[in-house]
Amino acid sequence: MSQKTKCFLAIGTALLLNAAMMAQSPQSSAHINGGWSWMLEDTLDSGLKTGFGFSLPLLNKTTATFDFGYWKSTVHQKPNMLFNGTLSMAPFQVSLNYYFFEKKRVNPYVFGGTGIVFTHFEMEDIVTIPEVSISQNVKNGISFHAGAGSLFRMKKNLAFYAEVCFFYRRGKATTTMEDMNFGRSTEDFNLNLNSLAFSIGIKYFL
Repeated sequence: MSQKTKCFLAIGTALLLNAAMMAQSPQSSAHINGGWSWMLEDTLDSGLKTGFGFSLPLLNKTTATFDFGYWKSTVHQKPNMLFNGTLSMAPFQVSLNYYFFEKKRVNPYVFGGTGIVFTHFEMEDIVTIPEVSISQNVKNGISFHAGAGSLFRMKKNLAFYAEVCFFYRRGKATTTMEDMNFGRSTEDFNLNLNSLAFSIGIKYFL
């Protein structure tokens, strides 16, 4: 992770936590969720996603939400792109959530924010001559997201929720070739990691 990215996360987190301590409402919450992520790049399969996190109150009807997610995609080879394999993505996201009807049993909301995506690509074995080895790496980086959902209160401290989120991430990857005769060479290329996700979950108010 670059020094610029670390500073960005540290400043953003500090500002949100400081605002939370000054919030008008003392209630915070923790949540878990699961769902499905539709990858918009045709070489990446869609699949199950999971996540968990917590929320802190900021102002009236507004919370800061911190999410930790994970999903996997099977990759199908395409010229000048990733080879066949499995791409894992683990985003840490910070969102601002605005709730329209704070005191109602059914409470729709909208949200948006940014985060850091940690990625790992496991390439399938490929056939090459003994003198040559090939590997690929997908870089971590910043993402953006926005969406909408609805909260359904079941009890005073327990709620069910469902939401749809658009996840924006343009990533970079590198192909590295090690040749015993000609040395090492690398080639960078761009990846479309955008996705549309549907999640359902349970939120517990502390």
